[in-house]
Amino acid sequence: MAGGTAMTESPPQSGGVFLLGVGAQKAGTSWLYEQLQRRADTDFGVLKEYHVHDARTVPELARFRRIEMSLTRPRSWIQPRSWMRQVFIRQPGLYYDYFAWLLRRRRRNGHAIGLTGDITPSYAALSAETLQTIQSCFRNRGISVRPVFLMRDPIERLLSSQRMKQRKSGRHDAAEELSALRRRIRKGPSLRSQYGRTLENLHRSFGLQQCHIGLYETLFQPETYAQLCEFLGLPYQEPAWEQRVNASASDTVIPDDLLAELGGLLADDVMAVRQWLPEADLDQHWPTASRWCR
Repeated sequence: MAGGTAMTESPPQSGGVFLLGVGAQKAGTSWLYEQLQRRADTDFGVLKEYHVHDARTVPELARFRRIEMSLTRPRSWIQPRSWMRQVFIRQPGLYYDYFAWLLRRRRRNGHAIGLTGDITPSYAALSAETLQTIQSCFRNRGISVRPVFLMRDPIERLLSSQRMKQRKSGRHDAAEELSALRRRIRKGPSLRSQYGRTLENLHRSFGLQQCHIGLYETLFQPETYAQLCEFLGLPYQEPAWEQRVNASASDTVIPDDLLAELGGLLADDVMAVRQWLPEADLDQHWPTASRWCR
């Protein structure tokens, strides 16, 4: 066990393995996708984030069901991948059939596909009932579902998320970054990053021993990554360690009073992880949260 990882010993079903990535946002999911998708024995299809189960079952994320298109605005025209998402949302049976088809087909180089998946960080908000439905629908197709949940120091995760938003908006002013952070705090806990809720729902639906629960802070280590490959039924293949995806760097100094506010906002996340994963050394891996989330 490394980084709070719990692994199943049961072999995959004959139909292959489906990786159900349930987050967390800004916790290494894009890096993981890039490493897995470039392998010859995996095929994730046309998207990393399919946004099917959240759109169907989480009211706050119903926007993924909407199609806002105008013939006079070419940039709003729906691309084929977006149409596919809408079809899957409206006919979920086709979603499961699509991944079953990916596992059946062979690539041009003749390699069999052993792993497919959907890594959508907002699946962290899915209920236990929805997770059970996903498992059942894939089981009916002979496919084993392997849930993967990556967590990150919640304060560092939120800071990285906010920096990404600042970068995308083109605003790099330190004062604006701090002001935006204060506005974010006033909104309260994020739907996508309530670690305790996600861990509880994974426990109720799969059992944590049937999941890979990892930490962003230990993800980029050979031993940890090898454990993840084993969990997914894949032979170890050296990833691109130097690659970072959607990295959000900033030299803005966060004042102590703001860190204390963040600590108060996110304290429940840290407490929940300590309760569910007592073997995880959060004092070592999450020093920022360990100091301020009290």
